[in-house]
Amino acid sequence: MNTRSGFQNLPLGSKRCVYCADPADTKDHTPPRCLLRRPLPVNLITLPACKKCNNGFSFHERAVRAFLTVVSVHPEMKTKRQQDGWLDKACGESRRLRKMIEVSRQPNGNYAVTGDLLSSFEQVFRKTAQGLFFALYHRVAPAELVQLIRLEDRRTITPDDVIAQIRPNALRDITDEPLSEISPHSWHTREPIIIVKFAPLSGGPPIQRAFRLVRETPVDWICLQQDIFSFAFVKCEDGGTACIFDLWKTLVVTVRTPWPDDRGPMRRGRKNPLSRDDSRRKKRRRSFVN
Repeated sequence: MNTRSGFQNLPLGSKRCVYCADPADTKDHTPPRCLLRRPLPVNLITLPACKKCNNGFSFHERAVRAFLTVVSVHPEMKTKRQQDGWLDKACGESRRLRKMIEVSRQPNGNYAVTGDLLSSFEQVFRKTAQGLFFALYHRVAPAELVQLIRLEDRRTITPDDVIAQIRPNALRDITDEPLSEISPHSWHTREPIIIVKFAPLSGGPPIQRAFRLVRETPVDWICLQQDIFSFAFVKCEDGGTACIFDLWKTLVVTVRTPWPDDRGPMRRGRKNPLSRDDSRRKKRRRSFVN
């Protein structure tokens, strides 16, 4: 699927910047190239953006790339941190970048994302989440509603673990809720009711509770580069949405975004890469894999 089809016939300036809502006079690629490997995918998503947002993240993107190079166990990243490799050249060109990486090194030899480096991560991943949100749902995610909430080591936690922690619990306690009308099309015909007995810690007769087992929508991962960059939008426990990034087998990044639409994130539509249409989904999977 050509993700640029919704923008290619629009003249520059006819759209608002998807990041700040100023008039768009350039086009920006998402995700940023700092998160990908070369050669870049030929079908990177193109979005309307203003010059300030398009060019104002360069240092932050380089800082994120440098940190990924320092901590990644991916073979390609290891070569970039060898002597006279990309990392040495980047730090040699920017004293600020070199200082940022040095400060992130802890006494035990590990690295931590704090201070200015954390600010760079927030800038880059908030922007990336905004861009992907607009590309998939054709909705602008205001910057004030987009927040970096989790940044974790891929060796200690998997993306599936993160999703399991932030998604709503599949069991809903309905013991004290009035029973809704039962019909051939009501939820009772699709979702089972589970009766559970609990033994009170203080003793006494068991307590009986009724739970509704709610079916969960499978997570649709979009892979731009295998083992390099994958992302998915999932619903959160409190009703919002989160964008999960799986990067270079190194980091799992979670960014909070607003709920895209009253009908949910899996809307049908010719321009939606996450359409429920099976044929379109197959095409989307082929087009996003590099």
